[in-house]
Amino acid sequence: MFSITKKIHMYTLYAFAVQGIFFLIPHIARAHEVYVLEGDTIAKDMAEPPLQVFSIIFSNEKQFFFWFFFALLAVSFVAIVSMSKRLEKFCDPFLLKIRRYAPAIGRITLGLSTIASAYFGALFGPELPMSLFIPAHFIMPFQILLAGVGICLVLGLFTRVSALFMMVLYGGMITHFSYYMLTYLNYFGEMVIAFTAGSKVFAIDAYFTERVPRMFQPLVDFIVDKGFLILRIAFGISLLFSAIYAKLLHAQLAIDTVVQYHLTDYFHFTPPFIVLGALAVEVLLGLLFIIGFEIRFAAIFLSIFLTLSLFYFGESVWPHIILMGGALTIFASGYGKYTIERNYLIRHHRDQEEPVL
Repeated sequence: MFSITKKIHMYTLYAFAVQGIFFLIPHIARAHEVYVLEGDTIAKDMAEPPLQVFSIIFSNEKQFFFWFFFALLAVSFVAIVSMSKRLEKFCDPFLLKIRRYAPAIGRITLGLSTIASAYFGALFGPELPMSLFIPAHFIMPFQILLAGVGICLVLGLFTRVSALFMMVLYGGMITHFSYYMLTYLNYFGEMVIAFTAGSKVFAIDAYFTERVPRMFQPLVDFIVDKGFLILRIAFGISLLFSAIYAKLLHAQLAIDTVVQYHLTDYFHFTPPFIVLGALAVEVLLGLLFIIGFEIRFAAIFLSIFLTLSLFYFGESVWPHIILMGGALTIFASGYGKYTIERNYLIRHHRDQEEPVL
């Protein structure tokens, strides 16, 4: 039985989640910044050749190597600061305290994103409307079902059943949209977190005894152990694929976005070089999440990057909830046993528990 204090915290979190639901109802827009372009422009740009990376580098050789070494120094500086014993002692009380909330953050993030998908009639992203894969007369019942699943996830009610439903749904989307669903692999990562640990904190399910059929217990134990590893890898792959798809293979989309929104007024480079820079940043962040290096710094940087993008391009909020929430979940969960940086720190500094950033 929860204490009175825990109940108050639980209902406060639910109230915040409900407010978040109403915050999700701005005007509909596309998920990625390149989708702020007009439909005709998108269709034309999709036929253009990929980004000419080496040609851009050779044309901007000095700028490229300057920013390359600047990024290298920045990563090295963050790594040194992250392993500081003094900073760890200062930050550990907060970082260790928020770790227990990571599964709840992931579950509620998935729930809010699912409710938003139901409201906007598109699954995972605005470019995947339900009309593409569901007969018209089934769309409304499906939206109601999806909203119900989202609410259950937010409340932590029938958490594993709801998460399993979303996993099956994601698998069905793969059969329909093939490799493009790698764009939304971060959703799958949050589904795994909801399935494994999302019913432990701030969840109605925590009031009840959780039972798993004996034949499935080894599989559940394996997934529970690897839950946050799966989230990090899924999140990183999602960032990598989105960057490669929109800024490398179909780079003209991003170049036209740079031109249309006058980004050259703020970054005094050619549009292709700006796109190359954005591609490099997103690829680097994806790799950091996958290998488990400077993950808290990567989560902070990504959140700032997304916030600036939202305000500048006037994008819709709801497609970014899964990204913001995923970054926050990873920040709160911190460094597990499957992260490179923590293993390095423990091997060389055994008196320290985990890196800070």
